[in-house]
Amino acid sequence: MQSKVLVIDDDDVNHDIVNSMLGLHYDITSALGGKQGLELLSQAEYDAILLDVVMPEVNGYEVCEQLRSQLNCHTPVLFVSAKNSTEDILQGFRVGGDDYITKPFDADELKFRIDRLMNLKDEIASLKESCQNAEEVTMTAITSCSELGVALEFIEKSYLCKTITTLADEVISSAKQLGLEVSTQVGILNSFKNYSSSELVNPLENELLTRARSSKTVINIDKRSFFNSERCSLLVKNMPCGDSEKYGRFNDILALIVRGADARLSSLETNIKMMQQRNKGIKELSEIAHKDLSNIEETHKAYTQSIQDLIEDLLYDVEEASIGFGLNQQQESELIALLSKARERVLEVNERTEDMSAVFCDFFYKLDTLVED
Repeated sequence: MQSKVLVIDDDDVNHDIVNSMLGLHYDITSALGGKQGLELLSQAEYDAILLDVVMPEVNGYEVCEQLRSQLNCHTPVLFVSAKNSTEDILQGFRVGGDDYITKPFDADELKFRIDRLMNLKDEIASLKESCQNAEEVTMTAITSCSELGVALEFIEKSYLCKTITTLADEVISSAKQLGLEVSTQVGILNSFKNYSSSELVNPLENELLTRARSSKTVINIDKRSFFNSERCSLLVKNMPCGDSEKYGRFNDILALIVRGADARLSSLETNIKMMQQRNKGIKELSEIAHKDLSNIEETHKAYTQSIQDLIEDLLYDVEEASIGFGLNQQQESELIALLSKARERVLEVNERTEDMSAVFCDFFYKLDTLVED
């Protein structure tokens, strides 16, 4: 199909000349003067415009200016004029013209100028389309980076979670940032809890989350999707089915979030098992130490009692035998006082030993309580 060219000139002779030069190459439409040219441009689209400069009522510069400002038309404009001063040419460019050819001219030059303008128009249109596509790709990349940032932020925050409740809250918060309504089931050591972004998890959702978790795969059912791992199952209730690219991105991002949650849950589970094993060892050590202390305490009490009995017997024997020692009354009293003092020291040591035993008993009680907690 031939390209459509509008020729705007107030001289019939000039129209005849242009038609004879270009009629075989283009679909030519003629407008006698600027006013008629503007009317035609408001009714149809053309591939190029040949525009005379000197015309009554509305000259070529005014036509081009209205064409660009009022009609918002970007069709290439080639000014055709006998005026060839630099100021005339510059004025053509000021009002939005694309090229300027002075009379007289031959058919080949005119056709070359028109073809060049139409090719330039096509190139500009192609560049605009490329820019638009690039802009769309850029926006998609920016959106994807933003969505991926949600997953990366979740991974970072998950390391700070000390309980399954705080971890579930972070999962739900990440989903909300993506505009999603979700329910999730998380747990460790075969103990699981349900959490939701909006309302309580109903029995059916609970059953589906439990069953889906064992599959450890992604299950897509229209707007509902399950993302599963050993310790975490996520139900999304409003996946963007109408946007295939976004749907695919969300599949990847949510799967990453669930894997991250599972990794953190595994770490928490390992820490609890290690703590339980440590507490078990401390408990066993406490029981052994408590038993040994009791044995030491019993042995010490028996030993102390034996010493005390020995001193009592010694006091009695000394009192009985003091008559045969030839001691006067003062010496006998001093000897008895010395032995009595030794007995008191033995009793004092025994009391301190009992105090230490009470301290150790209190320590082991607190240790047992700590381990149980």
